[in-house]
Amino acid sequence: MILWIKNARIATMDEDIPEASSAVVNGKYFAYVGDEAGAKQYVESQPDRDVRELDAGQRRIIPGFNDSHMHYLHYVKTKIHVDLTGTTSMRELIDRMREGLRHYDPKSGLWFVGEGWNHDFFEDENRFPTRRDLDLISTEHPIMVQRACGHIGCLNSKALELFDMTTKEAVEYSKYADVDETGEMTGVIKESLFDYFKSKMPAPSIEALVEMMIDYQSDLFESGITSVQSDEYNYTPEGTFFELQDRLRREAEQKRLRLRISGQALYFKPDALEEAFANGYDHTYGNPTLHISSTKLLVDGSLGARTALMRQPYADDPETSGLAMFTQEELDELVMISHRNNTPAVIHAIGDKAIEMCLNAIERARKTMPYLTPRHGIVHCQVTDMDLIQRFKELDVVAYIQPVFIDYDMNIIYDRVGRELAETSYAWKAYKDLGIHHPFGTDCPVEPFDPFKGIYCAVTRKGFKSDQPYVPGQALSVEEAVYAYTAEGAYASGHECIKGKIKEGFLADFAVLDKDLFSISPEEILETSVDLTYVDGECVFDRAAAIDR
Repeated sequence: MILWIKNARIATMDEDIPEASSAVVNGKYFAYVGDEAGAKQYVESQPDRDVRELDAGQRRIIPGFNDSHMHYLHYVKTKIHVDLTGTTSMRELIDRMREGLRHYDPKSGLWFVGEGWNHDFFEDENRFPTRRDLDLISTEHPIMVQRACGHIGCLNSKALELFDMTTKEAVEYSKYADVDETGEMTGVIKESLFDYFKSKMPAPSIEALVEMMIDYQSDLFESGITSVQSDEYNYTPEGTFFELQDRLRREAEQKRLRLRISGQALYFKPDALEEAFANGYDHTYGNPTLHISSTKLLVDGSLGARTALMRQPYADDPETSGLAMFTQEELDELVMISHRNNTPAVIHAIGDKAIEMCLNAIERARKTMPYLTPRHGIVHCQVTDMDLIQRFKELDVVAYIQPVFIDYDMNIIYDRVGRELAETSYAWKAYKDLGIHHPFGTDCPVEPFDPFKGIYCAVTRKGFKSDQPYVPGQALSVEEAVYAYTAEGAYASGHECIKGKIKEGFLADFAVLDKDLFSISPEEILETSVDLTYVDGECVFDRAAAIDR
């Protein structure tokens, strides 16, 4: 089967042929990219005359978007949770949960969960919900509400009763549980303890989760996303992450799973990481649709919750400098294990101290085994100075960036870290100018996966309701932002020779847009939609057909 794309404006992301008007897909690969005369000549030279034509009507075509860091399974599970996004008060949070309780089925065996709230937006009480707040919803059913950042969870009394705090792991992580003046748990749990809790919380079966991941891939195709790099570890029933990978791999081979997923496999302990590598779950595992790209590690928390690890105390809360998930020695060991297995370590770090720890660990691994060159990276890398950014370049570290974060963070960064450090943070242009690889993503469901929101923030350095830009000198062009969302993402997952560009020999993953991103105003970027999305040269989303249905 041949697909001839005609009458198009193709932004290829290929520096050799940056613009094209026509392309030909043969099988699942681009076989020709250039002008219509060349495309016609190629088609006529082929013995296979089963040719379909796609008249783009002068619409803009780009490679499929690649979200370089998200939590796809977590996004899928939000579909069965209460949406608390946009909650403006503690009272509203309680009311929304009470309304959601009407649809909760205790016989499912699942807990009653809500997520997406941010206490910074509460107009009545600017604090985390406690067990006493959540007990107003129910004392009969276990309840958990998760902050938008994903690093804080709040439990009601029934949930605390069911959560076994006597296990080895719970005792080890007990410092991440808030207690009141009497020493009683308030219901607020953070970071490693919250991650451990999520691994223990009842979840749908693996079979059900796989079906949900297949069903909801269409949501991403609607936004032109054809690839994601996703951390699913905390969102599977305990001990079943690799079973999930095996099942998804089989579904990909049967072409039920079309969304390309590169797994960022999360670990907390060296023995678990060693065991995974011993069983073949390294960066060589998988197929072109489903594979494991990296080892995921968590070093600190979030800026909003003041758990991001800072060198100095927070400017607006001098009692804390954030939370460290590992000592330097513990982090060094985990990075060394991943490096020894030639698998990238992709490390969550937001605060400048956490980023420094990551760079130190990567430097030690590279010096110890210079003959191995896995593409280590730091996810978020938000609070930086120029010396830290220069070390990214020196150590060849990938900077995984989420431009949409500034919609919220630009409103708190000055208060959290002070003016001097705030103005060297979220320094996207500095990464680009130094030649540091900087793939874009969203951390969905922390933020929506809509790539046009990320492009808008990267280009304007503004939030969606802000008039003034934040450090406008760090803005990128539209072309640079799209490149970061496509070709840079492919580099980060190790696929730069097979996807991320519209180029001969590359997988035919692409999106047809209803507006030309490269000629419209920044405000119109937010109004842009995807008309068609293709994976392997086959249409997986058609807006017109969806509207007709």
